Amino acid sequence: MSTTTLRIEDSLRERIARLAQALDQTPHNFMLEALAQKADEAEWKLSLQREAQQRDAALQAGEPGVEWHEMRTYLRNRLSAHAISGKPLSDPR
Repeated sequence: MSTTTLRIEDSLRERIARLAQALDQTPHNFMLEALAQKADEAEWKLSLQREAQQRDAALQAGEPGVEWHEMRTYLRNRLSAHAISGKPLSDPR
């Protein structure tokens, strides 16, 4: 495992120490979890952007898409079914 030095302001260092103690963690572990969470978030965001660009390129190339009125009906039906069942919405893929 390698070592990285981060220079952080005293106020942030104090916040991290206080939060880590409240969560019964070390400041080191708190920062590792925060960095991993931020990396996961960035990867998800980039993946979403790539998918959006690919879909846009496909639409621009003439591939068929879904008309807004069809999507609106689909979404309303899903929300209605969710409201009736009380079950959380799931990814339909």
